[in-house]
Amino acid sequence: MPLSPDAQAPGSAPGLTVPRLLLRALSLRGLAVQHLPTDASSAAQPPPPSSTRPILTPMHLLLPALTPALQRAAVAHAAAHLLHSVPAQPPNGLRPLAQVVVGAIEDARVEQLLARDLPGVRAWFDAPLRAAWQADGLSFFALLSRLDLALHDERCPDGHHWVNKARSAFDAARRAHGLEDAAAFRRLASILANDLGQMRVRHEPQQLAVPAPYRDDHSHLWTHKRNTEEAQTLPTPEAPPPVGHPACASLPLPPSPKDEAATIPQGGPAIHLYPEWDRRLERLRPDWCTLHEWAPVQVTEPITDAGLERTRLPSRLHSPSRLSVGPVRRLRHQSEGEQLDLDAAIDAVLSRRLQQAHDGRVFQRRAPQQPPCSLLLLLDSSQSTADQDAQGRSLMALEQAAAWQLTRAVLAARGRIAIHAFHSDSRARVHYRRLLDFGQAMDARAQARLEALQPAWSTRLGAALRHATRLLTTEPAERRAVLVLSDGAPSDIDAHDPRDLVEDARQAVREAAQRGLPVYGLIVDPTATAYARRIFGVHRHRILARTAPLHRQLTALHARI
Repeated sequence: MPLSPDAQAPGSAPGLTVPRLLLRALSLRGLAVQHLPTDASSAAQPPPPSSTRPILTPMHLLLPALTPALQRAAVAHAAAHLLHSVPAQPPNGLRPLAQVVVGAIEDARVEQLLARDLPGVRAWFDAPLRAAWQADGLSFFALLSRLDLALHDERCPDGHHWVNKARSAFDAARRAHGLEDAAAFRRLASILANDLGQMRVRHEPQQLAVPAPYRDDHSHLWTHKRNTEEAQTLPTPEAPPPVGHPACASLPLPPSPKDEAATIPQGGPAIHLYPEWDRRLERLRPDWCTLHEWAPVQVTEPITDAGLERTRLPSRLHSPSRLSVGPVRRLRHQSEGEQLDLDAAIDAVLSRRLQQAHDGRVFQRRAPQQPPCSLLLLLDSSQSTADQDAQGRSLMALEQAAAWQLTRAVLAARGRIAIHAFHSDSRARVHYRRLLDFGQAMDARAQARLEALQPAWSTRLGAALRHATRLLTTEPAERRAVLVLSDGAPSDIDAHDPRDLVEDARQAVREAAQRGLPVYGLIVDPTATAYARRIFGVHRHRILARTAPLHRQLTALHARI
């Protein structure tokens, strides 16, 4: 039954009620759907190609004049991005040509994910892709159109070697990593973009348009200025933006205990929106948490090594060998080897005396060491870490000293490590601080940033984990992991049931695992058995008492990772 014009919702233009309801049904997001604004003064001039494509922002879907079939495909494509894409990614030095290729691969990936869950939408994309297909073209625009159809329809023949390579590599990545691993497909797109550069394919950024008219202009994927400007100038959507959204960037933010003594970069923190798992509904609440990311800042008075003297750990931890990052490793419980594994041999003797079967693997041997893992150490800086033990040492001081020693050892072994910290003041203010990023040296300024970290507020782990996972996906290392150092269960002032944030953190760990990023936990809480196992799994966490040597446990868990 067609909807009447009176059924329009706030934030949507007349005549766009059906697309708005379709977008909500497909993505579970209440975005405003509006006509793409045009400048009447430039009506005599033909619009640039990019202006004839839909535009997706965090709060709006802007649609140009499209036929009903293309409009339906545009809404479905936007829903696929909202469900499966990571928005506002930093280009990280990607050239415009590479950004377009990454966008094309991402378009194909999210459409296939949506079609896997809703097979009927696949037909919505078929006709527009075939209409935009240029069978014999060799321009950049034509190759993109051929790439789009080749990834959509595996049976469509194409004689160009680059298109066939892209199709084969896309299929191989799907089988090896799954469509959920966006980082794997981004690496694939970078290779394809490099091939186009070697082929000297001419790229004109000012005249380029996405071949399929229903696909957006990819501004949703990248951190371009236009995203922020549109969020501030477009009409109010059907729901007010959450506190901390870019549209509310002019509102003052409460400083953390050390922000007043530090030089904050111009513009304040970067704002990110993340979902949160609803334990009762068993689904994600979109854009539920607002995360404020504080990049490394310059401290006015850098300290020296003596600044951490009060909690300095034994110097023997400086040896990289303590982290098991050497050239070889010892494999135990093997069927053959050059030495006897005493523990396995004892088990074999006991099994024989008990008349039980044994697999006979009683040897040990040496094997080449695996490549070092890029580790993101995520520190819990909630108020509870300020509590002191009998010796007058706070857990925060122990965290700082252990992280400092671990970082020195990893960097000495030519590994890669980043140190980030978080605390929260309700879902509207999850503060995330980057103390040391990958590739940075642990110099006096980095040590000062680590020592300046002060406990505050609560522990909303799920949002911090999602942001840490997002940052870690850009790390080029083959092996990557997140290590959480905390002192208690996730909690916050607006979470009344303690199980809610535990289940959200568990869901965030599962989302990271789907991207090939394991998450480990080191919990300083003897009563943490139940929730730590629920969040991290049986074999990916350690629990220790307050009096346990934190630096040794941190080092041992890193060696295991």
